[in-house]
Parts: sequence; structure tokens; C-alpha cells
Amino acid sequence: MGQISEAKLGLVKGLIEQAPDTAIRNLLLALTADGGHDASLTSVQRLVETEADDRRARNLVLAPIAPLCAPKGTFSGLTFPPRTLSLIWKALKAETPGDVAAAKTLLNDWRDADTSPAIFDELCADTAAGLRADGGPFAAAAAAADQGGGRDALAACLDIAPIARQAIAEMPEWLGRMTGEKAAKLRLAYRDACAVSDDAGPLFFEMLAAQLTEPWLILRVISGAMDRPPETYVSGSELAGFGERVLADIDRRLAEIAAFKPTDGRLRASAVAEAAHVATVELAELDQSFQLASDGAWGRRVAKQKRTLADVVEKLLKTADGVVAAALPMQTVRVGPRTHKGPRLSHPPDADAVEKAVSLLTFIGESRSSANGGGFASARAKTLEGLENRLDGYVEEVLEEIRAADGEVDPDRAREYLEIAAEFCGLCRDEKAAQIVRRRAAAA
Repeated sequence: MGQISEAKLGLVKGLIEQAPDTAIRNLLLALTADGGHDASLTSVQRLVETEADDRRARNLVLAPIAPLCAPKGTFSGLTFPPRTLSLIWKALKAETPGDVAAAKTLLNDWRDADTSPAIFDELCADTAAGLRADGGPFAAAAAAADQGGGRDALAACLDIAPIARQAIAEMPEWLGRMTGEKAAKLRLAYRDACAVSDDAGPLFFEMLAAQLTEPWLILRVISGAMDRPPETYVSGSELAGFGERVLADIDRRLAEIAAFKPTDGRLRASAVAEAAHVATVELAELDQSFQLASDGAWGRRVAKQKRTLADVVEKLLKTADGVVAAALPMQTVRVGPRTHKGPRLSHPPDADAVEKAVSLLTFIGESRSSANGGGFASARAKTLEGLENRLDGYVEEVLEEIRAADGEVDPDRAREYLEIAAEFCGLCRDEKAAQIVRRRAAAA
């Protein structure tokens, strides 16, 4: 490939600088996995490595606000455009290059317990001052922040960055079993944050919530800071937005479950089962984090959401037997003076009916984790019992038809239906049950 020109290298550098963090990580992995390169790719790899190191420094220095600089999601509260972070870092490198260099040097010893992040906090303070200044190197970052939560909110977050940085390190402990000692540390951090400014309390929790992959867990932290307060206190306070956000997310997930139809396919079924699981987790967090009142706004809403979840899922469960029956059709067979139901093997399987059944059974199988919390465990167990009995009887009937060998049944088609029944058994029970049906079909 040869040596790449400086002009082209400059273009590549510009593209690399604009790429998101995930793209940089993936590109670096791809370049380092292939071993040696020619001169041009080696130059590109060096650019990527330099950019990756620079972003690592940026993300650690600005760790308290970095997750806030992200696209607004369904659960997001305070956010700023993603480019805000890179613009801040660019301004810091222009305004305080020595401190940025010192922070990068510090990264080499970051795992040392004696390492102090004071330089990180100084850079956050410089950024807060720069955002509040009129013009200067931080003007572009301030303008970007104004397209989100605003420069004043971002500067206020940076004011409490030292407190938030320590709190982020404690988060794994606070999300576990809360002890008196852990609660004392949490309340002290919250008090210190509130002492900085009147609006710092909600900002403190926004910064912590942004660090979580499961953002509803911030309720657990708020509860620990306030010793599991009554809902009337929280719902009327400046922290009400966190609870309202969780309640709104539950409503969104309930609507997703209610809109599900077996014809949507198995991938959608898995997504909806996950939505049911998350909804039950969020409901449990609300219950455990606050003292909900039956006549309170949140208490009534939570009770209604629980009923809705159970009703919607039970409605789906009631259709399961008919959906499976359509995929494994039966017919009335006359034997002498009597009639009985037997498998209809005269037609090939209906692919649409089979896929519909697989979709619904996928949802039922994967909803196990949410059944108890969602209030539909009994209905689910009863449905599965009925389906298992149907499948067991159907398998025996088809095997008997194959063994009869009277020429009226195509054994290949019969085994095709047995394969469908095996898949259904795997979804209702487990893969071992499916393998048993397959072995019996092969031996018949």
C-alpha cells in the first residue's frame, strides 16, 4: 500500500477525531489484531492509538459529567450533546496544556491507591469557570451545552465534580445491602453536594444515575440518602422527577407488552419478555425504595401498573392453547362406532401458524423471571401444564400413527410434525425434553 501522504493522513486524523468512542475502540481492536502492517496502516494505527489514549484521559478527568454528554434516551434526565465533551477537552488543552499533560501522566499510576485525582478536579473547576465566562476557548462548548441542559447546569455539575467522583467510586457499595456505615457515607456526600448550591442535590443524583446501566437503580441511592422516605415527601420534592421517570418507563414497557402479537415473531417476543422483566424490577425498586401509600399518587399508580401487567400477560396466556392447536392440528377420526381426536397429518405444516406458536411460547418461556413479581405466576404455571399435556398426548398419537405403518400416513411428514412438537416442548420445558422427542421420532 506504501506510505500515506501527509495530506491524506490529516484527513484520516480529522475523521478519527470525529468518530464516537465505540468506533475508536473497535478500530483499534481491528488494527492491533492483525499483527504487522505496511507503512500506511501503521501510521493510521498510531493515530488511532494516540486518539484512544487522549480519550481515556478525557473520560477519566471528566468522568463525573462524561455520561451526561450523550444522546437523550427514554430514561434520560439531564443531558448535553455528545460533542460537548470533546469541545471541553479541546478547550482545556488550549487553555491549560500543562495541567492536561500532568493529568495524562497521572494516568500511568491511576491504579495506585495513593494517587490523588486533585489535578482532575482542578481541570473540572477550570471548565466550570470557562463555561461561565463570556467567550474564550470554552465558547463552543458552552454553546453546545446550551442545546441540552444548558451551560449553567453543566457548570453546576462541574462544581460538585469532586464530590460526585468520590461518590461514583462508592456506588457499587451503595447499590448492595445498605448498612449504617454505607448510609452515613452516602448522606454525607449528599449533604456536601447540597452545601455547594441550592440546586446541587438533584444534579448530584443526575450525575450518579447517568453512570448506571440500569438507571432506575438511582431510586435505591436516593432511598439510602433519605432513609426510605414516604412517597408524599419525595413526590413533592425536587427529586420527584426520578420517581416519575421510572413510572413513565414502566408505562412505556406496559404499552410495549400490550401491543405484542404472536405474529410479531420470536425476536419481538424476547424483547417483550425482557420489557416485562424490567417492568417488574422497576416496580419492585419503587416498592422497596419508598413508603408507598395506597391512597398516594405513586402508590395508586404502582398498584394500577401491577394490575395492568398481570392482566395483559394473562390475556396472552389464554390464547396459547389455541395457537399451539392451530400449529399442530387435530381431526376427528372414526374407529368403528366411535370417534376420537387424532393428529391431522394429511397436510403439510402451516409455517405461519408454527411461527406464531413459537413466538408466543418464546414469550411465555422467557417471562419466567417476571412471573412472580408480575402477579401472573399461577396463570403461567397453569398454562404451561395444559400445553405440556397437549404436547405429550400429541407426540404419542403421532408416534402411534408412524408405528401403524398402514400406508395412510406419510412417515416423513409425521416426523416433520414431531420436530415442531419437539421445538414446542423445548420452549415449554427445556432442551432436554425436545431432544427426547427427537430421539423417539428417529427410532420410530
